[in-house]
Amino acid sequence: MTPELLLFLLRLLIALILIGFLCMLGWFFYQDLRATAEMIARQERQYGRLRVIANSRSQPAVNTVFPLLPVTSIGRAHHNTIVLDDHYVSAEHVLITRRGEQWWLEDLGSRNGTLLNDLPLTETAVVTSGDIITIGHIQLKVELIKNG
Repeated sequence: MTPELLLFLLRLLIALILIGFLCMLGWFFYQDLRATAEMIARQERQYGRLRVIANSRSQPAVNTVFPLLPVTSIGRAHHNTIVLDDHYVSAEHVLITRRGEQWWLEDLGSRNGTLLNDLPLTETAVVTSGDIITIGHIQLKVELIKNG
């Protein structure tokens, strides 16, 4: 075997190894993107919704629906899951969280308070489908998805 042929075969082997490595790298990236997309889909899965049933202002309009996620923050600040532009709503007003099979409503020390079924919320309380949460001028009805 001539040195030129040996050098050519060595270059060909290195090129095949490099192509194989790049293919494996592409496969791993594809698998990671797919797993990430599935994780995001699980996180964004809706467990229910909050429907605006009364509002003395124009926005949000009555019958506006907000998705209810495992951790849903409501307030005036833009980083909340649900942003309500109302001067009676605190920047971080309430938090709705899912713990096990129950949903919990917690007032985050808001200045104007929160009502749950027309009663002041003084401590963290369990909410169920059909409950009415009043925040500022806005009433939200809890509509949970069964087996969600």
